[in-house]
Amino acid sequence: MNYPKSTGRARQFRLWDAQAKRPMRWRCYKHRENAHNGACLEMRWAVVGAVIEVYSASTGRLLGQYCRGIDVIYFTEG
Repeated sequence: MNYPKSTGRARQFRLWDAQAKRPMRWRCYKHRENAHNGACLEMRWAVVGAVIEVYSASTGRLLGQYCRGIDVIYFTEG
């Protein structure tokens, strides 16, 4: 998938909503671990079947993908 590249790298780790095919607003992080924690937090209130991806805006590399199940959150490393 082609993620949009960032011109500024102050907060290079971002969250992507796979169903809407757009970045999640206000979900930009400086550290990779914080981005993964933010994705887990978003998945707590997401509907079943929602998919959130964590990517690096400076390189466009997928770092991980979270999918919401009925009673579990699945993680796939990118």
